[in-house]
Amino acid sequence: MNNLTKKANGESANTIPEDEDRLFILNNQNGHIDMEAALSALRQDKVILIQNTAPTSADRIVFSIAQAFGLDKKLEAEAGFASVSEHRKRIGKYFMSVNKRDDYQFIPAHSEGRHSTNMQLAAFYSVENTTDGGETILLNTNQYSSEWEKLGEIVGKFDISGRTLSPHEITQARLLFNVRIPDDLLSTQDQIISEDSSPLPGVKRFNVLEKLQKMHSVILDRELYVYWDSVASYDKDSGQGYFDFLASTGLFKAPSSSMLPEHLDNAYDRRIWSSGINYNSLFAAKITRKLVSGDLVVMNNLSWVHSTNNWTPNSGTRKVAAAFA
Repeated sequence: MNNLTKKANGESANTIPEDEDRLFILNNQNGHIDMEAALSALRQDKVILIQNTAPTSADRIVFSIAQAFGLDKKLEAEAGFASVSEHRKRIGKYFMSVNKRDDYQFIPAHSEGRHSTNMQLAAFYSVENTTDGGETILLNTNQYSSEWEKLGEIVGKFDISGRTLSPHEITQARLLFNVRIPDDLLSTQDQIISEDSSPLPGVKRFNVLEKLQKMHSVILDRELYVYWDSVASYDKDSGQGYFDFLASTGLFKAPSSSMLPEHLDNAYDRRIWSSGINYNSLFAAKITRKLVSGDLVVMNNLSWVHSTNNWTPNSGTRKVAAAFA
């Protein structure tokens, strides 16, 4: 039996407190909400839950919130990027599909994007959620934890060996691999973790570990450590830590037969190094919510991470859309 399925009974105690006071609930009244109250809640680092929201209202509300923080152009750009992305599809005006998953897979905790994408705002809209699992689990980062010093960000970099890339190749590198030329060219100071396949002839692509840098939150107006996808999804100890968390909270839906770790962890194939972190110490509080049709969640993408547990196949339908700015 593999390490992940061995711990399905919850060997590691969860020490992250549930804090419903951090959830600010609003009711959508004929497509309108108390926008000032919503913005105030975000500035207090709370998560907003807006109930009974139609899809068109969700688009309008997210745009208004993004606009209030000067993030409306970013929201439009990310929605446009979803239109050309291979792993997402556009849903509505600003929302996009979430990552596909196989049977019994969970989505480990992370903040969307990486340091260079600087996504400040995250929103999730529930179209339908009738499974026996599929809870949304939001975790508020503990900015005072010493564990941040152990973490690093995995960044893709190219070694072009003196080549000059064409505009098409530069665009291809950005869209397919989030490699920005010339910013992400390999240097002699880079700590190479692994070499990856490259689509460009004569070009090598490497995964490089960079020291974690704080980001400025426009919502909270302060500097924060961020548990980016490029941090959380490449660290083996983060993957094991999230699994232990699910098991210890009773949120893990165990398969009827033994499954390998790569079948359970949606990010398993990307995990290429080990940080040695104490996972629970990264987070100060959590909110666990089974979203229902019409629920709209909006939160600070820098200070909160999002994740979901798994569910029993064919137990229902879960369709949730995401928007980022």
